[in-house]
Amino acid sequence: MKIKLILICFIILSVINNFTWSAEGSSPKEDQGEEIVVTTDGFAILMGVYNPFDEDMKGIYGSSFSLSTQYCLNMGRSIDLLASIGFVHKNGNPFYDDLTFTSDNISTITFFPIEISARKRFIFMKNPTKGLSRGLYIGGGINYIRAREKINEKQTTSGGDFGTHFFAGPQIFLNDNLAFEGDVKLLFNNIDMKHGSTRYSIMFSGLMIKAGLAWYY
Repeated sequence: MKIKLILICFIILSVINNFTWSAEGSSPKEDQGEEIVVTTDGFAILMGVYNPFDEDMKGIYGSSFSLSTQYCLNMGRSIDLLASIGFVHKNGNPFYDDLTFTSDNISTITFFPIEISARKRFIFMKNPTKGLSRGLYIGGGINYIRAREKINEKQTTSGGDFGTHFFAGPQIFLNDNLAFEGDVKLLFNNIDMKHGSTRYSIMFSGLMIKAGLAWYY
């Protein structure tokens, strides 16, 4: 199922990319500047909240703070490749529970999502006074999430998993280089945790909502 999701993701992005480049090749150069704004490479810092779909995960840890940094490699008038690394952290009761654990056994769980994505931008309007672009973007890609759960005075488990993600959000340029970007992302991951003979899974699939600033140069 996971392999199928990854293949579907890349097929969709390939179709979008081919359609975009075909449209570029057939449009006159003098009209291109009116259709979309060319951006260059850049960096972004986004922060927000991760909300899990899994009821067990939601009941134990609930929503968590999320922070990520992102590098954008511009591939054309409307296509970007993105590479990002994130951080999700929360205190709570242990996800892995047994009769020896009590409410005093507080634990912490930390996730490090590493993502490679492709993004398609749609410019809907420009600021009439400054000529700055405003629009939306959609995209998807693959990720690797490393997880670590530290159970106080008991044990520390860790694990990792490859998965997929899809996202959409607004992009609003505040000046020629600085832009506000939002991000609503769906994650699909199931992480196998290990410590000695201990084995259990954490369903990381969920919704991540972030916003921040990007600088293009």
